[in-house]
Amino acid sequence: MTALIRSEFRKVFSTKLLLILSISALGFMLLQIFLSVLVTPPGFEDTNRLMDPAYIKIVIASAGSASVFLLILGIVAMSGEYRNQTITSTFLATPVRWRVMAAKMTTFAILALALAFILWLIAAFTTMLLLGTQDSAPFEWSAAFEILGGTLIGLVLYAILGVAIGSLITSQVAAIIIALVFSFVIEPLLTVFFLTVGKWLPGNALNAILQTGGGGPESNPADFVSVPVGIAVLVGYTVVFAIAAAFITNKRDIT
Repeated sequence: MTALIRSEFRKVFSTKLLLILSISALGFMLLQIFLSVLVTPPGFEDTNRLMDPAYIKIVIASAGSASVFLLILGIVAMSGEYRNQTITSTFLATPVRWRVMAAKMTTFAILALALAFILWLIAAFTTMLLLGTQDSAPFEWSAAFEILGGTLIGLVLYAILGVAIGSLITSQVAAIIIALVFSFVIEPLLTVFFLTVGKWLPGNALNAILQTGGGGPESNPADFVSVPVGIAVLVGYTVVFAIAAAFITNKRDIT
């Protein structure tokens, strides 16, 4: 297994995909932080949201927005084997297919863990510096550390989930489109119109882990699941998809 993981790391660092997605995740996160701190949305002109410590935690939790990029990274890692037609040689070298998938999931879990910590650190320092230019509640590192655990858990699980989805849907383009449409269209709509269903979906489970309620200060956190339940839900999705991916991959006719 160690040799397989080393092989997967070599594959990852042989392309620019990790760098491109990491920079994209960083840019997306910083944009969210700057907008959250420096821009007052319509309807909040008479309220200084920065005086609310809970809102500051939501700003720091922008580090969790990298989840979609980790999801894509995992999808591309697995589906890319089929797209580039290297899956046959991969499975010939390691006939026990679940070991290949386990190695990929472990590799991207490690990468997600490192990236999550870096993004959280940048998010915390950026938020602290921006708050220093505004009339706001004091920045508390204790609150920031509460977000750290959720960021690490959420991004790791999303990376593993991405590998599983990339194995289930071997068409890379289709897998990415389905994942993005579900994340940015279907899940938000279900959350708005069918909250009793929407709160149990992966995105809202991640929001619970990051302690952002429904993903924003306008939502009522009481309407969503708690942090432990959010972790359990997201772990459940990841385990189910991983087992399904391993089973289908083992049965699939690669040639």
